[in-house]
Amino acid sequence: MSTLNVINRDESRRSLTKGLRRKGKIPAIVYGKDISNQTIAVEESDMLRLLRNEGRNAVINLNLDNNKSYPVMAHEIQYDNLKGEIVHIDFLKIDMKSEIDAVVPVTLTGESIGEKEGGVVEQPLVELNIRALPGNIPNHIEADISELNVGDSLRVADILDKLDVEVLDEENEVIASVQPPTKLEEETADEEPEEPELVDEKGSGDKEDKE
Repeated sequence: MSTLNVINRDESRRSLTKGLRRKGKIPAIVYGKDISNQTIAVEESDMLRLLRNEGRNAVINLNLDNNKSYPVMAHEIQYDNLKGEIVHIDFLKIDMKSEIDAVVPVTLTGESIGEKEGGVVEQPLVELNIRALPGNIPNHIEADISELNVGDSLRVADILDKLDVEVLDEENEVIASVQPPTKLEEETADEEPEEPELVDEKGSGDKEDKE
């Protein structure tokens, strides 16, 4: 569990919030069942490093002004759509002994048999909804597609026995499939370029006809 040092902030003054962003800090809030809501700020560089190294579902030891510490998770992260920057974070205090719900990205592994034959891999389900103890939530879930032929699908039910968490999605939902090559690609590959017709620019053909 990584430690993230944060500071208290004054929510009542918006000018201070803007000043925090200019100083490289992200406005945030921490809340939970047995604590009152507390407005805080976290160093942007520290948060980005934590997300990069441990992922979106990392369990964090939130150290508040070097005085109080809470085990938390980043329940919601708000981004500026234009700049791609984090503008606000909601930290949820958690009980390490109680299961919680989380959303985990799915990563496809392996090269499918069908893909080697020209098939196209599609992934309609890019995330799984799971329930687990905070310390058991993975950064991502791997789904091996190496045995899929053209026309085959990998469903949630096919990977359940490889997971140590409860999956909340329907078992028949398709994670990935291998589709046949599109008809347009096949026709383009089969077509041969036509040779251009020769045109007599001097009109020699007309001269011969007259003669």
